Amino acid sequence: MAVVQRLLRIDLTDLDSRNAFYLVVEMFWASILAAAASFNSAYAIRLGAENVQVGLLSSLPALFAIIVSIPAGHILQSRSRRKSWILTSLALNRTGYLLIALLPFIKMTGIVPGDMVIWVLVLFSIPAHFFNVGFIPMLAEVTSEERRTAIFSARNIIYNAAFSICTFLFGFWLSHIEFPINYQMMFGFGFLASCGSTFVLLKVEVPDATITQKSVNLKSAFTELSFTLREAFTKYPRFISITRNTLCHGMGLWIAAPLYTIYYVKSLNADDGWLGLQGTVLSAATIVGYTIWHRLNRQWGESITLKRTILCAGLYPILAGLLPSLPLILFAVALNGLLVPGINLSHFNILLKVTPESNRPGYTALYITIMNIGAFVGPLIGIILAGIIGVGHTLILCGILS
Repeated sequence: MAVVQRLLRIDLTDLDSRNAFYLVVEMFWASILAAAASFNSAYAIRLGAENVQVGLLSSLPALFAIIVSIPAGHILQSRSRRKSWILTSLALNRTGYLLIALLPFIKMTGIVPGDMVIWVLVLFSIPAHFFNVGFIPMLAEVTSEERRTAIFSARNIIYNAAFSICTFLFGFWLSHIEFPINYQMMFGFGFLASCGSTFVLLKVEVPDATITQKSVNLKSAFTELSFTLREAFTKYPRFISITRNTLCHGMGLWIAAPLYTIYYVKSLNADDGWLGLQGTVLSAATIVGYTIWHRLNRQWGESITLKRTILCAGLYPILAGLLPSLPLILFAVALNGLLVPGINLSHFNILLKVTPESNRPGYTALYITIMNIGAFVGPLIGIILAGIIGVGHTLILCGILS
């Protein structure tokens, strides 16, 4: 970190600069575990998990996000010192990867090891949702508004650069070392790297928050969410419009989400090296995509950019289902990596503009809840459809729907 500090000429005596520096450096360590986690589905499949269980790995975390997010928000609102709660939940989530590394050593009669991997990952996603609820507001509290865009961009670039390198190296490692020790060592290494991320986040200085919720009243929280939904239909039609359109567009992508690894591994016989290379290609293309669309977004405006890019989002599942060759699919992966940043940048800005400032947290909670309902239902539909018409055909249908 000292090398980066000198290279970027960061003044660590200034609190704002210091927090910004730690938030960017943290992403390097976090990306290592994220790269290891990109092999979760392949690990479960190789340990015997069936397609239904792999679908649950995509579906159930979204259900838990719906259940956990609102109570988590109320718990954090009743605490003035939230940092310890946020980082403890993050550390607990990452401990799950240490546990799945040990699962091949645990023999339980009648339980397939791959299914155990799925359930451990699903259960340990619960503290991750708690962390997400608290971390986004914390970022706003510890960074100045003029630095925020630069910090977020730097975090994204650091993450994708490190992720692309790590997925390639992990894929090479997994292909040349005997199973399951190859996965066990990778997840163990990823967990140790994530400890570096947690350590750096501990250095971020977070001011005490103002307590806006004296007690945790879950009934009133859900009542408030219901009121916000009714109000949105009568007063904020543009918010309802983008929520409805995003849900409809996203269903095709959520249905396809658990099918890619199943299709690549079971139908096209992709090895771990190819899966790692796929992650590298995607991350590298994403970095280029953010650079390109950041400029085009300013030239065209958010609305035109979103309309032009979101029409192309369904190309990836269509091409994945049509192309019988893994090398050709890499081109589809790269195309997807180039296009998605254009959607994300324009969509996020438009969403902020149509969300009423008077109750932005409430409307954000409503939007996230609705999206997570789709993310929960979609993968289950995908697994059912794949069993009826085949994985490849389902991917094509998902692309058309998107």
